Amino acid sequence: MCQDVTLSSQDSIINNRPETPDLASTIATHLAARIGNDRFDLWFSQDQSFSVCSTPASNMSPRVIVSAENSFSLQRIKGTLANDVRDIVNHVCGPHFKIEYKLSDFTATSDSSETNDEALSAKDSIPSHPLRVASDDTQRSHLPTSIRKAQRGLNSFSFGPDNRLIEAGVDQLFREPGQFAPFFVFGPTGSGKSHLLESITNDFRRRLRLKRCVYLSAEQFTSEFVSSLRGGTGLPMFRRKYRDLDLLAIDDIQFLAGKRATLGEFQHTMDNLIRSGKQIIVSSDRPPIELGHLGNDISARLTGGLTCPLQYPDFEGRVKITRRMCAERKMDLPTNVINLICEQLTRDVRRLSGAINRLHAYTVATRTPMVPEVAQQVLCDLFSLTGPNCTSMVTIEQAVCDFCGVNSKELKSPSRQKRISSARMLAMYLSRQYTGSAFSEIGEYFGGRSHSTAIAAERKVAQWLETDHGISLAHSVYPTKEVIRRIESNLRIG
Repeated sequence: MCQDVTLSSQDSIINNRPETPDLASTIATHLAARIGNDRFDLWFSQDQSFSVCSTPASNMSPRVIVSAENSFSLQRIKGTLANDVRDIVNHVCGPHFKIEYKLSDFTATSDSSETNDEALSAKDSIPSHPLRVASDDTQRSHLPTSIRKAQRGLNSFSFGPDNRLIEAGVDQLFREPGQFAPFFVFGPTGSGKSHLLESITNDFRRRLRLKRCVYLSAEQFTSEFVSSLRGGTGLPMFRRKYRDLDLLAIDDIQFLAGKRATLGEFQHTMDNLIRSGKQIIVSSDRPPIELGHLGNDISARLTGGLTCPLQYPDFEGRVKITRRMCAERKMDLPTNVINLICEQLTRDVRRLSGAINRLHAYTVATRTPMVPEVAQQVLCDLFSLTGPNCTSMVTIEQAVCDFCGVNSKELKSPSRQKRISSARMLAMYLSRQYTGSAFSEIGEYFGGRSHSTAIAAERKVAQWLETDHGISLAHSVYPTKEVIRRIESNLRIG
């Protein structure tokens, strides 16, 4: 007798194990938790299943049947995941359970030493519709915290006003997958690129019902490619794996620099997916025009899709992120403490996570409620990196005014006099470089201007630096590099 989900009562008694409903689902859940949900979904799609089979009357050992949709998947599962499957079956069912690997057309290969007659008997006992692995939220809710976090979607990502372009681009990906390929995301460290790519990948699986969606880093892609070169059939399997995807998301593509063979393989993979109308997403810490070290061919392809910058979240975005982090830790922080953290930590979002972790540990250890004064003391070293006593927009404004011979009122006024506008652009540029504030925050601070004005100011000063442009101040003309060096020196950040 073979069952998709439960063992028979007789077999439960024979094996001295309580009758366990949903054994196959339990095996699937534990395996996903062990190998990671991305890897699980790649090799165990909707057409693959686990089933538990028991035939005590024929003196055959009870067994778990693992079905694969094609010979390639079957070979890959047996070659790389057999030990993991064996460990999970031992844990869930017991070591006396055998494991059989079968194609969905029921051509069997077994890891047991049973006779061909026994294998045929087991084959005949397999149901025509084995239990399919569930992929809904109820199934995933039983996974460990690390796996559940990996399943968060775009509803957990805060775009904000500075990221409206990328938000519109992501929305378009779901409306017409493959139209903008590659979709290129670039931004500074800690702006949320990895979180965004993971969220898009997860939502592609859930919302579009696509199973062959993979997110990985450039380093992981390189490692898998190098490993595939060492085996006889490794390279064809590698190519089939990545060229048959519905979506491929690769993080930190800049790390492929200097890896000529990997770059060539990535280029062909990208070309194949684009020709097939599939979606490819790539992230980097710089725009495609600055990725010439990857080669002109790849750089040109990356610019051929849709390129969007990802900015640091603004204050409201940081508040939302902080509240979500607190909720994940089941931690209740007062609003004034959250505001303090988000005002002080304006750059890398990872610093927000570090601050919340530290406050959480402190409250658990002391069992006292958190207040702003205590938070200031506990996080003083983190705050010193971006706090008001170091490089806030207030101190930058004062340093620029002192050096350029203008006052704060002039700096924030509508005046377009050359000496005032130059000083204002310098202040905006330095604010962006050393506070990490969003463009909208910078523009608002320096006279209620739009975020596009702050962007233009940053680009203008960067152009001055490249051309060694001279800035006319009240007392002389200075090269831009010298002006910035002097202001940095006054701020003690040079």
